[in-house]
Amino acid sequence: MDTKKENFYRLSPAAGSYQAECLNSGKTISIGDAQKLTPEGAYTTFRTYDKFFVLNLEKHFNRLEETAALAGKQLQIDRKAAAVIITAYLENSADSEYRIRLTLDLTFQPGDLYLVIEPLTTPSEDDYQLGIDVVSTEMHRTNPKAKLNKFLAQASEVKRQKGNRYEEILMLDENKDILEGLSSNFYAIIKGELFTADEGVLSGTTREFVLSLAEKTGIPVHFRPVSILELRHLDEAFITSTSRSILPIRAIDGQRIGPTTPGPVTAKLIRAFKKNLKTALEDIRLV
Repeated sequence: MDTKKENFYRLSPAAGSYQAECLNSGKTISIGDAQKLTPEGAYTTFRTYDKFFVLNLEKHFNRLEETAALAGKQLQIDRKAAAVIITAYLENSADSEYRIRLTLDLTFQPGDLYLVIEPLTTPSEDDYQLGIDVVSTEMHRTNPKAKLNKFLAQASEVKRQKGNRYEEILMLDENKDILEGLSSNFYAIIKGELFTADEGVLSGTTREFVLSLAEKTGIPVHFRPVSILELRHLDEAFITSTSRSILPIRAIDGQRIGPTTPGPVTAKLIRAFKKNLKTALEDIRLV
């Protein structure tokens, strides 16, 4: 396989494995553009560490099947077969780290997997040291616990309306509570304690890891959202996602959050993330 150009595949169940069909022969395609050519279904996105390791890989596969079940489809993924195909791509690739999206078709040929792999791009070092500016918008997922790719079109339109200049856009419910980002989970720190929405949001795999770190490091956690109307009470804020890990927020809708970025609690979690990461990594070659 020409990994310099071919990076988008349909994996169709065949004889206890998957038959891979390249869908972009002769050219590379971004995850965003590949998504436009993918049937509606369940999706998950993850990044590699040291080329072959993924944070909570098993939970990514679980989420695909759980989302399918929430959509009324009882489908199982051949995890070993999918991992073998991904491993073959990585072994023949030149880049060191990758971002990978798997989509489980729930509409056209239920059970087919769509795989797209691209070199990993992360926020700049300045973003981690100085924080990012984000804005908010009133919207939410129709089925918050199901990671369905039809939401991605809505998210793309919101980004287009905002000018694509923000690293993230936070979603608010009808009560003006901050739920999550378009592609991240959101957290606020007030007087050394962590606040994050639990209802109406995706239970991200990185979120689960970060919450376990908060417990391990003695940071109190409250599963309730903060309102966009109480930004002045926030001492710190950050988002988490697969490719961003923990990314501090400097300002929301132009309102400065806290005196320093990252704040002490966020910095503590970032250190714990780096220290404990290897314990949660899974080797995709060993699935």
